[in-house]
Amino acid sequence: MQYTLGIKRLTLGLLILVLSALAHAGGSPPVGIAITGGLSGVGTDIAIGLSDHFDVRGTVAGYNLNRDGSYGTTTSWRASIKLLQGGLLIDYRPLKGTFHLSAGVVDDGNQLKMRALTSGGTFKFNGTAYPSGDISSASASVEWSKAVLYLGMGWGNLASARGFHLISDIGVLFAGHPKANVDVNCSAQGEGENVCGQLSTDVAAEQSKLQNDADKLSFWPILRVGVGYTF
Repeated sequence: MQYTLGIKRLTLGLLILVLSALAHAGGSPPVGIAITGGLSGVGTDIAIGLSDHFDVRGTVAGYNLNRDGSYGTTTSWRASIKLLQGGLLIDYRPLKGTFHLSAGVVDDGNQLKMRALTSGGTFKFNGTAYPSGDISSASASVEWSKAVLYLGMGWGNLASARGFHLISDIGVLFAGHPKANVDVNCSAQGEGENVCGQLSTDVAAEQSKLQNDADKLSFWPILRVGVGYTF
């Protein structure tokens, strides 16, 4: 709760800084737009020059990926990995050049959704094999905090002289504590075979394993390059 409140206060502070700078800017500030690509997928940046040292930048990027794996469990999963990040950044250029330090707030829509796969007509949970007829549904998910902090650095000044520009960024999203969930339902057949109690125990163990694996991703690396034009 305190982490979320801190992010909201930082967002409000960034908006106040942007509005104040625009109100005192003489004439129309430079505006640039770029197409980017990198570890966060394909996206777009829009930058507005605030002063010789500061720019404000809106950014959004994402992509989808399907990948089979165990993800730290003994179950085989077919996973749909969705990366979607959009945020508001402040770029500080200490030398008035292309090098910049960046900080801001990102709405983190990254998520992992999975469904269990059978092998030889059976599901496996916590090392125990269950006939597919004993399971009515089997899925899992991992979600991260929505409002997160970004810190990074880069090169390129999208809000400078009119024309084309190359930009790059390297940094990290402080994604917070992810939440893993494994949802497996016992079928009527499974109830008749009295396996539902053991299934519940094995599913809880698998959820713990998935959570341990997800905890390794409390930080998201950011690496991207782009080409843009300043108007």
